Amino acid sequence: MTAEELRQAFVSGNILCISDPQIANGIPHYHIFIKKIEGKYLTTVCCTSQFEKNVAHIRRVRESLDTLVCIDHETPDNWLHDFTYVNCNGYLSYTEDELLLLNARRDIPFCGVVTAFEFQKIIHGFLISRRIDEDFKEEVRGMIR
Repeated sequence: MTAEELRQAFVSGNILCISDPQIANGIPHYHIFIKKIEGKYLTTVCCTSQFEKNVAHIRRVRESLDTLVCIDHETPDNWLHDFTYVNCNGYLSYTEDELLLLNARRDIPFCGVVTAFEFQKIIHGFLISRRIDEDFKEEVRGMIR
């Protein structure tokens, strides 16, 4: 994507495939864009295909299983190849410049969108998680419908 196309993709619910050297040694992972905070930070949640591992971890730390959200791949809205999961017990923050730099190094493709229902489940997952800070919960609370 061009830098301008990437900026335009910073829309809640959009799926981007980011190759971040800080995550899984730079192996590309799907990220769902959540929100731009304070006009500066771009928040995403990283997706995984590791369902059982995440369930075991969530149970071990005594979080609600509702903090693990399934994103369906059998929808025309995204280009996922398999069921994908979002562990809502954490999120990532980037600056726009950081994502533009990652895009310049390795293209960040747009991969569709999650459904409104799935996005609402992600926001709900953040809100019920004990691991999410109150400032972030306050930022996303207004996104519940």
